[in-house]
Amino acid sequence: MVNDVIETIRAAKAKKSKVYPQHVCRASEIGHPCERYLVYCITHWTEKAPPSPDLQFIFDGGRLVEDLAIQDFEEAGFKVYRPEPDRAIQESRPRITGHVDIRVDFGDGTVYTGEIKGLNFYDWEKLNTIEDFFRSKKAWIQKYPAQLMTYLYIKAEPRGFFYLKSIPRFFPKLIWVDLDYGYMEQILQKTERVECHVAAGTLPDPMPYDEHICGNCSFTHICLPERIGTEVKVVDDGRLLELLAEYDLLKPGAKRFDEVDKEINELVKGQDKLLVGDWFVEGKWVERTNYSIPDEIKAQYAEKSQYWRKKIIPVEGSVLQTPTQTPAH
Repeated sequence: MVNDVIETIRAAKAKKSKVYPQHVCRASEIGHPCERYLVYCITHWTEKAPPSPDLQFIFDGGRLVEDLAIQDFEEAGFKVYRPEPDRAIQESRPRITGHVDIRVDFGDGTVYTGEIKGLNFYDWEKLNTIEDFFRSKKAWIQKYPAQLMTYLYIKAEPRGFFYLKSIPRFFPKLIWVDLDYGYMEQILQKTERVECHVAAGTLPDPMPYDEHICGNCSFTHICLPERIGTEVKVVDDGRLLELLAEYDLLKPGAKRFDEVDKEINELVKGQDKLLVGDWFVEGKWVERTNYSIPDEIKAQYAEKSQYWRKKIIPVEGSVLQTPTQTPAH
């Protein structure tokens, strides 16, 4: 019965997941590191993979975080201006469109444009300056500065802010952001390149494969075949295929385990014994000895070795139509 209820809820979320037409660059996407992705968003939006039910749950939660943020400001006595939800701001030549989350007067008579983001505690803790956003390996975090600065540029405002809420706990963090005209010029030039490709019906060269970016891309199924090309050995190995399928099934859980483990470590660090609900957590400091060896001594004992490093990339459909080698059995 419980499983039926959950599956019914997930099915409802799946119906809610839709992909909408896109005709120009969006402020929320223009900071994406892959220009080919930005072109695909406009020219191949019908082929964009819709958000999964799990991602749709996150999107819906993000809207609740926005409501909580507005409540935080209003309870503190700040004047909050809520932009009209159906009114988009747009920059021309090049064209960028978007929706501002919030505008707030903190008491000095100036109204500041802000972006509200809900983040897992691990990411929330690491983001304290605008430079931390740029250093992130996660594409969606890399996009945030461009989104806010685009709004500041369009509205001719020198300063704005990020209001970050941690999930769980919902602790707040405010990061001031000054408009960087040099960075904004790069964003505008990128937008112009995207517009040129859209007009010409061409695509930018693919970026080198990056698991953090390409591994979560909504256009992997149409971009990846071009990257693979035809110089590939096709292998008919049932056991390897079985293992790869199992690897793909287990990988998200392993990744989430690492994220949860790191977050728990941060929350319990330095506390010997904790009773949390039905869980008892015990910890202690462990000492280890490190040896500082001069480089000239290390060089005397250095030995070269090698290991095989792999990348496993999911491919939708049959993309290897013209193998250059006989399939191995």
